[in-house]
Amino acid sequence: MPDAVGDGEFAEFTRARWGPLVRFAYGLTLDVGRAEDLVQEALVRFWRMRGRVAIEQPEAYVRRTLVNLAVTAGRRRWWSERVLGRIPEVVSHSETDPGHGSAQRDELRRALARLPARQRMVVVLRYVEDLSERQVAELLGCSVGSVKSHASRGLAMLRGTAAFRAVPEAASGVRVNRGEAAV
Repeated sequence: MPDAVGDGEFAEFTRARWGPLVRFAYGLTLDVGRAEDLVQEALVRFWRMRGRVAIEQPEAYVRRTLVNLAVTAGRRRWWSERVLGRIPEVVSHSETDPGHGSAQRDELRRALARLPARQRMVVVLRYVEDLSERQVAELLGCSVGSVKSHASRGLAMLRGTAAFRAVPEAASGVRVNRGEAAV
């Protein structure tokens, strides 16, 4: 995109990047509605800035805004909605069951939801988005040591889940490639 982003270019950017940005925000929040709200807010902020500041990498700008919004939202108390019901426990499926993978993803999603927000963000950014420790530290505004600490604690908590143990790459310490993780 050129220095000043026009209406057409903004609309094109939004159409082209909406899905990936929502998936990215979902990885940070584990809530589709909140993820969509965050993407909308980030795009509004990008829209406002587009005429005043030359933004060379608009997607990087929007992703950084999403991380900032997710961190800020995690600090606020949310009173308007509360989940009251519980998802029933998933029955163990055999490897031949077509729904087996989705049950594992659901269990992993629930395990991620139990992590503190900062640990969840670090785990998602490091292992789902495949960012380096330095990149995660820059995005979250913390030290590389904090990223390592949060990642270590988050992975230790996830190792206790059956879904995490069932993934051979996770047990061996091999990183899951970007886009292949189910978050």
